[in-house]
Amino acid sequence: MADEEVSIRVDSDMLSILGKKMRAEADGKQLRKDLIADIRQAVAPGVSAVQDRLRSIPSAGTASSGPALGSYLAARVKPQVRLSGRSTGVAIRVGQTPNLRGFTFAAKRLNRAGWKHPVFGHDVWVHQDSPIQGYFDDTLAADHDKYRAAVLAAVNKMARRIAIR
Repeated sequence: MADEEVSIRVDSDMLSILGKKMRAEADGKQLRKDLIADIRQAVAPGVSAVQDRLRSIPSAGTASSGPALGSYLAARVKPQVRLSGRSTGVAIRVGQTPNLRGFTFAAKRLNRAGWKHPVFGHDVWVHQDSPIQGYFDDTLAADHDKYRAAVLAAVNKMARRIAIR
């Protein structure tokens, strides 16, 4: 998996049907933009919560030429909304980090209990514990029902808007 992901499945069939109805309307592109904006606003508290947890990573104060791990990852947290295709739904993703000191899957590894890495200058591998284990899954799972209800409300609002026409 390239990105860390927690999905809030509303009902992919419902989103697909709504997407088709919007395309049939004269101003379908604007309706689609409005729906996506409403859904992103619905999951924005989840994105903020994950970003706050990432910014809380303790720093050892090592002198490195790259950005701080927590703030770099927090900037990469994004909501993704798809209204068609196989992966119809809403997801909050953290992108890969290929340029972060060789720590390609930093978000994924920090969410786990720990990871192995080589010690610089030695032929030894060590296990490092994550300082914020479960930051992604636990943070989003705590308010999963709230996010689901907000997404459903946005979808229902758009469905009513289309039905009135």
